[in-house]
Amino acid sequence: MSVLIVSSTLFEVGELIYRESGRRVEGMGIPGTLCKGRRCDVLVSGVGQSLCGIHVTRALMEGSYSHVIQAGIAGSFTSDLPLGAVAVVREEAFGDLGAEDHGTFLDLFDMGLLSPDRPPFKERSLVAPESALASLSTVPRVKSVTVNRVLSEPRSIKWIRETYAPHIVNMEGAALFYAALTHGVSFTALRSVSDMVGPRDKSSWRIPEAVHALDLALEPVVDELFAGVTAKGF
Repeated sequence: MSVLIVSSTLFEVGELIYRESGRRVEGMGIPGTLCKGRRCDVLVSGVGQSLCGIHVTRALMEGSYSHVIQAGIAGSFTSDLPLGAVAVVREEAFGDLGAEDHGTFLDLFDMGLLSPDRPPFKERSLVAPESALASLSTVPRVKSVTVNRVLSEPRSIKWIRETYAPHIVNMEGAALFYAALTHGVSFTALRSVSDMVGPRDKSSWRIPEAVHALDLALEPVVDELFAGVTAKGF
């Protein structure tokens, strides 16, 4: 095995697990659960940066994966990425890690705790290597921000928009980017849009449709990666 797929919940990759391992998995998984399939392993990392960072790091230290795919849903800030759209995340940032200071916010770079250009950071961001996968050649590349909460308050949304200028938002991406870049492992982050960022209105979310779109995008990626793994004798 040389391909690892990481998702925060079982629900987001349930179709893939069933197709690859022949097992139907229902509901949420325990953080750190590793579902071993015929062609790829699936790590259910749990929701949030802390759980993702811990369990992905452990998997990379204990396994021998040549490529990692992060697969999940996301909120969109732009009409260019409507509900059900799928994108490759090219850049991630930790969106709300720092300190409030007299009406402003200081991130770890502002506080002098991190250097903006010290690896794995580039200008305060975590940048993925450009994907050479043919199956993703026509999929748009986007900038994402990772936060610790679902954004719904206008003030918070406005601040995130102005500070990071992201296309999408999620809750685990930066942790995986940091782990993969630190360990020198090739990786791809794939996200599908389940909701438009705004006041919390679950009736407008399209999570099942986003999950299905994600699965359709994942299938040719797994096929291509597995073909490469087989050719290399893994």
